[in-house]
Amino acid sequence: MKRRLLVGVTAAAAAWGLLVGCSSSSSTSNQSKDKLVWSMWIAGSSDKAAWQQVANSVSAQGGPKVTIQGAPFNDYFTKLRTQLSTGSAPCVVSIQSLRAANYTDVLRPIDSYAKKGGLDLSEFDTTALNGMKVDGKLYALPYDTGPMLLFYNKDLFKQVGAEEPKPGWTLADFTAAAAKFKAAGKTMFASSVSDMNLESMILGYNGGRVIKADGTLDPSNPAFAKGLDWLASLVKNGTATQASADTDAPSNNFVSKKVGMYLDGPWSLLDRKGKVNFPIGVTTIPTGHTSGPSTFSAGSGFGISKQCAYPDQAFKAIKTMTSQKVLTTLARQGRAFPGRTAAQQAWYENAHIDGVERVLKTAQKASTPLPGNKQSDQLQQLFSQYGIQAVNGQQSGAETMKSIAGQLGQ
Repeated sequence: MKRRLLVGVTAAAAAWGLLVGCSSSSSTSNQSKDKLVWSMWIAGSSDKAAWQQVANSVSAQGGPKVTIQGAPFNDYFTKLRTQLSTGSAPCVVSIQSLRAANYTDVLRPIDSYAKKGGLDLSEFDTTALNGMKVDGKLYALPYDTGPMLLFYNKDLFKQVGAEEPKPGWTLADFTAAAAKFKAAGKTMFASSVSDMNLESMILGYNGGRVIKADGTLDPSNPAFAKGLDWLASLVKNGTATQASADTDAPSNNFVSKKVGMYLDGPWSLLDRKGKVNFPIGVTTIPTGHTSGPSTFSAGSGFGISKQCAYPDQAFKAIKTMTSQKVLTTLARQGRAFPGRTAAQQAWYENAHIDGVERVLKTAQKASTPLPGNKQSDQLQQLFSQYGIQAVNGQQSGAETMKSIAGQLGQ
């Protein structure tokens, strides 16, 4: 999944880069029962080869031929909306859980197709599946999922004398480690105002959330405003870096050893591991004054456009594309954490990171899908505009959220 940036989500747009240039040779006007077009974001030659194997798996299982069409990630959803609104829609559509609510008018609910096709939905990770639902209806089959996590530099923790964070660690543990970093003249945490990062840290801190479980906005939530003040206190006391509009700054600061940890998702873990020259650790978001979920999860999946004239064939395609066999192959290639539980072990085995299975399982149990909302993209833009001032202590959390609520028409 790409974070909303991944937008994030995905954050991480850089991690995915350019999409395969297949659009010129895969016109949607040529779709038929035996030939469907799949819209997907892809980066580089290795991604192209991996996703082409996914497409090829459909015809290998007796389904239609699937051809990939795409655009650079940063343009993907803009172009997709245009396609889905003008009659040039691909049948198979890649969608993020964070954006699903924005596309319910152009995507088919697939619950009835799953029932008719005999698909056992219980074989999918619960949070992954729930993330693809809007108002109780399923709009895509998830191929990946993941809770937000903290990546940390094992060498830096050892150097400053801080205990390595164990999964399930608390706010008190976080504060104790921060004190060790400060005493050694080091910065422990990289601040971020990307929406999923910001919302996950605050959820763990005190349960505050700006999007309710039912997907409605709640920008006046007082606990969320207090969470912003807590993040500002981390900057003020030297625990965290100042926030900036550069969405790549947290990961860049981590790779360059300027900070001891930063927030990210499992979709970035193996890529980040390959870019650092120190042992990388992973742990859960610290829990503070909350008894509920302490992190958000998100993912991506494959749905069917309403304009598709061959929905049965399209469902057969996405059923194969999210099968245990296909997702296990992607996991062994080090790709996104699988949306099917039976395929996740292959990802763990490929990661080669101490304790990663325990951490992810702990985080999954403590996670809840971050609901989408039709104003989610606007909310992210407002966090980028106003959140920096809040996290850097230039404005209180309450004042910041009042400004954001006004812009959202709340």
